[in-house]
Amino acid sequence: MKSVKQVMLYYKDSAQGITILGAKGRASQLNIPESINGKPVIAISDYAFAILQEQPLAEEESMAELCFCPALEERTSALPQDHGDAITRIILPDTISHIGSHAFSGCTALRSVPLPDALETIAPHTFSGCLSLESLMLPQNTKVIGGYAFYDCRCLKALQLPHGVHSIGRYAFYNCRSMVKINIPQSVEHLETGLFLNCDCLYEIHFGQCKNVSDLIAVLNHELLLTIDFPDARVKLLIPDFQYEYIEDTPARQFHQINYGTGHLFRQCIRNSDIDFRRYDELFYLTKREDAAVLVLLLAVYRLSYPYRLQENRRETYLTYVREHLIFATAYFLEQNNLEVIRKFTQWSLFTQETLPQIIELAQKKKKTEILSFLMDYQHKTATTPKKKTFDL
Repeated sequence: MKSVKQVMLYYKDSAQGITILGAKGRASQLNIPESINGKPVIAISDYAFAILQEQPLAEEESMAELCFCPALEERTSALPQDHGDAITRIILPDTISHIGSHAFSGCTALRSVPLPDALETIAPHTFSGCLSLESLMLPQNTKVIGGYAFYDCRCLKALQLPHGVHSIGRYAFYNCRSMVKINIPQSVEHLETGLFLNCDCLYEIHFGQCKNVSDLIAVLNHELLLTIDFPDARVKLLIPDFQYEYIEDTPARQFHQINYGTGHLFRQCIRNSDIDFRRYDELFYLTKREDAAVLVLLLAVYRLSYPYRLQENRRETYLTYVREHLIFATAYFLEQNNLEVIRKFTQWSLFTQETLPQIIELAQKKKKTEILSFLMDYQHKTATTPKKKTFDL
């Protein structure tokens, strides 16, 4: 049976409705009501649930028994400490259209906050320090993401920014160390600095337009997969990683950056508003020599799959590489159960009558039934019938 904790909600009444100003006491789950004294709850004020040091996690989930108290002044800082249990879930009513800055700052155990559909702005520092927040669905009406909005959300793995977001403030995702995937919608017009600082796991970034790309990835030296939408096409570019160190030139009293790996050269092809595709494709010889086989394979396959501004001779270079490593390539995509790429291999005429039986046998061993069925059907359709011998009489 769930325990019950007493929580006092302080609020301000206005002609438009009720604003939640703060709380005294904490419980694992807070369920904010739609109305108080017959008036709709329309806003959460600055610092409403913020805390400097969160309470310990309860052994069993506790529910909040809410009491309500009118107040005149809003809080201007986080509580130094409060009694009760750490907040893990807050349920907000759809009547809310505004959430103030630092509203949940420091709620280190908070895992879930369903946001109301009417919310248009994620205020500065709204979720900063929410270390346990793993996922969050932003409302489709979201237009502004404030500075440091998700600062230090170390467990946040992905964010889907709605089409309509037009402004993202500085350091909005700073220290989101588990984030793997994010998008920057085409609608974004204003981007501030340091968005992805210390986003060490960020791998997939989808840009709705080719804008600010170089600036945003400048702080990321690990491997990246960039999806970029141009007016007439979409591209996927794999960018290898690189490492660097500073070497002192003692006589000149200067430090020089020394780069290791191919990633810094590929990054030079990425500009804020365009991509130097010619140079990107020219570097393939270098990545073949220095990078891991899987990375080289993926780089080639992405470029072939999204051949925007791909010259014919470079296309043949990529095809030749995949053809020369066909068994390895097929085994990799079979392991990923990626039928889409296997289909592309047939479209690119990579499978021959000599190699196809070996590929089919590989699919059988890995028990990839859907891909196996496709390959056998492809073999049947492309099988050549031996010509009958004829004799002149």
